[in-house]
Amino acid sequence: MAIIKPFAALRPARDKAAQVSAPSYDSTLRELSTHEIMRNPYSYLHVVKPYLHFKGEKKNPEKHFPLGLEYLNKFKAEQVLIKDSEPSFYVYRLIKGSVAYTSLIASASVDDYKNNVILKHENTLTEKQNELAEHIEFYSGLGNPVLLTYPDNNDIEEVVNRTIASHAPEYNFISQDQLKHNLWPIHNKADIATIEAAFGTMSNLYIADGHHRSAGCATYCDIMRSKNPDYNGQELFNFFPVCLIPFNKLHIFEYHRLVKDEAMVNGGNFMAQIGEYFNIIPSGHVPVQPLAKREFGIYLNNDAYVITLKPEFENALLGTLANLDVSIVEEFILKRIFNITDSKTDKRLSFIDGSRGLLTLQSAVDSGDFDLAITLFPTSISEVKQVADENLIMPPKSTWIEPKIRTGLVIYETV
Repeated sequence: MAIIKPFAALRPARDKAAQVSAPSYDSTLRELSTHEIMRNPYSYLHVVKPYLHFKGEKKNPEKHFPLGLEYLNKFKAEQVLIKDSEPSFYVYRLIKGSVAYTSLIASASVDDYKNNVILKHENTLTEKQNELAEHIEFYSGLGNPVLLTYPDNNDIEEVVNRTIASHAPEYNFISQDQLKHNLWPIHNKADIATIEAAFGTMSNLYIADGHHRSAGCATYCDIMRSKNPDYNGQELFNFFPVCLIPFNKLHIFEYHRLVKDEAMVNGGNFMAQIGEYFNIIPSGHVPVQPLAKREFGIYLNNDAYVITLKPEFENALLGTLANLDVSIVEEFILKRIFNITDSKTDKRLSFIDGSRGLLTLQSAVDSGDFDLAITLFPTSISEVKQVADENLIMPPKSTWIEPKIRTGLVIYETV
C-alpha cells in the first residue's frame, strides 16, 4: 500500500511566489532559462541552473553548485524563501485556458519506488539520475516534485474541494506564460489523516512525469543510507516530493516525430516503402492531426498524408507494447525504413510535443531543418497504466503529460 506523507515545505513568501517559481524548462530550452535568469533576480533557476551565469559553459557541479547555494542561502536570509513551521499537504491548482489541473503536493516513500508500489513506464539514464542525486545531496533538497497519478478517490477529492471552497489561496498569480497558479496548505490533522488513509488503500501509484527525478531521489537515498547505517526509515532522505493528480485530471498530449534524412525521404522510393506497410490517403498540404488510435500522419515536401497500418501487419501485433501507436511508428517507419534502432541516441530523430501545435511542426519541415514529420494520436492513460502494471517500458517520448509543475514553488528539504 502507498505511503504518502505531509512535509514542511520551504517556499516563497506570498508576494514573491510568481518571481521565485519558474517553468520547468528542459535542457533544449536553454535560451528561455537564460532569459529568465537575466531578467529576474529572484528566480529559483539561479539555484538549479547556476551554470547559465557562465556563457557557453556546460554543467560543472564543482564550479557552479557553490554559486547556486549562495543564491539559495541569500533567498533564505532575505525571507524570499520561508520554511513552513509544520508538515502540510499542499493543494496546487494550475489553470490553463478553461482547464483546471488540481493536484496535491506531498512526499512519497523511496521504498515504495524501489518496491514497485510506485510504477514506472520509462527507462532512465544512469548518468542523468546520478547528476540529480548529486544536486539533491549538495543542496539538501529538491524544488521540482515528481508528477504521480492515481485512481480517482472520493475521500481525497472531498478534502481537496472543501479546502479550495473554504479558504482563500495562499498563492494566487498568473505567470508569464499566461497560466494561473493557486496553492492552499492543508494543516488540519483530520484532513491529513484522511488523505494518508486514502492513499494507504492504493496498491499502486504511477509516475506520469519525472522518472529521472524519482531515480535520482532513490540514488540519493542510497547514498544517505550508506552514510547513516542506523537509519530508521523515517528520516527525510527516505522520501521525495511528489505532485499527485487523479487519472481523470491528467492530460496526455501526443509526441510527434521529426526525421532529418534527405537522401532517404527524397530518394525516389520513400512513399513506396511507406506503402509496403501502410494504406496511404493524400490529405492536402498541411500536417495531419490524427483523431483516432491507429491513425498516423506524414508530412514531407509540402504534402500531407493519412496512413493506417495494413491489416496483415496489424493482425500480427502481439502484446501491449507492440499495439501502442508509438511502437508501430518505431517498428514500421523508424526501424524498417530508416534503420533507426535506438530512438534515444539517433541524431536523425527529434521529437515535438503536441501542445506546441501543428504549425510548429510544419515550419520545422518547410524550413529544411527536418525532412519528414510523423504525427500521432495521444497515448491514453489506460495504456500508460497497462504498460506500468506489466512492468514494461514505452519507447522514448511516448507521452507529453500536463500539468507541468513550476520549479521552486514548493521545495522539499532533506535535512
